[in-house]
Amino acid sequence: MQYSLTPADLALVLALHRAGTLAAAGERLGVNASTVFRMLQRLERGLGRRLFERGRRGYLAGELARTLAAQAEQ
Repeated sequence: MQYSLTPADLALVLALHRAGTLAAAGERLGVNASTVFRMLQRLERGLGRRLFERGRRGYLAGELARTLAAQAEQ
């Protein structure tokens, strides 16, 4: 079964790509950081791969996340 991306998924990827942290992405989306984390986990599980590298300075978008963020901007 293939995962179907929703507009909310694309908004999440775009917000986290632009903001770089869960808290800042949450502010953009109007939810708290833990909700962003759960949404990201669900999305990554559905796609079967990680979209962001987690580091000390926040979240860095991988290739697929950058592609999805570009789609979301259109």
